[in-house]
Amino acid sequence: MKYSLCIEPVWEKIDFYDRIKLAKDAGMDAIEFWDPADYDCKKIGSIAANAGIPISDCCINKAWTIRMSWPWEVVGPNVELSLNYAEDLNTKTLIGLSDDLKGHADCEKIALIENLKRAAEMAEKKGVTIVLEALNSNYNHKGYWLDSAYVGFEIVKAVNSPNIKLLYDVYHMQLMEGNLINTITDNIKLIGHFHSAGVPGRNELRGTEVNYPAVIAAAEKAGYDRYFGFEYWPTFDDTESVKDNLAYVKGN
Repeated sequence: MKYSLCIEPVWEKIDFYDRIKLAKDAGMDAIEFWDPADYDCKKIGSIAANAGIPISDCCINKAWTIRMSWPWEVVGPNVELSLNYAEDLNTKTLIGLSDDLKGHADCEKIALIENLKRAAEMAEKKGVTIVLEALNSNYNHKGYWLDSAYVGFEIVKAVNSPNIKLLYDVYHMQLMEGNLINTITDNIKLIGHFHSAGVPGRNELRGTEVNYPAVIAAAEKAGYDRYFGFEYWPTFDDTESVKDNLAYVKGN
């Protein structure tokens, strides 16, 4: 398995751009981050290339402001801009979000499917995968519409493009649905990226209710060959925390 680290919640007191090399030095295979609008993507791409660490993914531009189910007149140009950012970063995965629950739930699903079909055509030309993220609505994201991996898989199937998949966040889906290994094994071809954190707390992976080595082993056995991302808040020294996460998932 290849492991990526979201560098937003780690080393928060250190300049963002300096965190890239710190992740490399801590043993990570790749980095990821949230909103490309907040940074100089060409600079990130250059620093990462010089450090010898890939960028596994980032969010679509202003993903929390412009949701993937909004009118295509808004979503389309934003996807195009995001694909340009992806080119600057030399990344092949972008994360998109659903809207919050408003009105009839079927309207959100229909809009997501139609927009993702259009986005797929754009992403295919660039060789980029857009992953739609399911989040928990019990604790961290109350009101968020896509709070079920099962619904997410239905959307991905309906879009029917190799460039549209689901981001399976183990932390969020353990809080919502559980049944992690069976769900992952049965739907691995629909998953384009993983996120992880300890449950509960969203901190280190070790010593929580999720057996992460078993989850990762199941994903590998099912044929997953992309990145498995750490997206968590450390509770002790950041560098030691990252190293301990890696040691834990590798069975040490």
